Amino acid sequence: MNKQELINKAKSVLQNIRLANIHPTGVLATRLLILVMLVPIMLVVVEYVLAFAIGRVSDDTGKLITVGINIIDHIFIPSVLTALVGFLALWVDRDGDGVPDQLEKEDKR
Repeated sequence: MNKQELINKAKSVLQNIRLANIHPTGVLATRLLILVMLVPIMLVVVEYVLAFAIGRVSDDTGKLITVGINIIDHIFIPSVLTALVGFLALWVDRDGDGVPDQLEKEDKR
């Protein structure tokens, strides 16, 4: 298959998904973002509960919990959240022409 055939195949698959009334761009991207942001929280909470159930915290467990908390701290800073929400806005295509709505807006300068 050449490059043009692959592109046309991808377009037809995406069109079939849209015909099935599934809008994959905004909804799936938002769900993926939420999943990515919740996974570190869940892992740290589970590790903390397991350490509490065992009754002691080993050096490795303590380091794992500390690193997990640092990852959570770095994910949820305002600049990262703003960048991710802005990036997700580029996935919204309400009119279905394949160009994100944010990129279709006229420059008002």
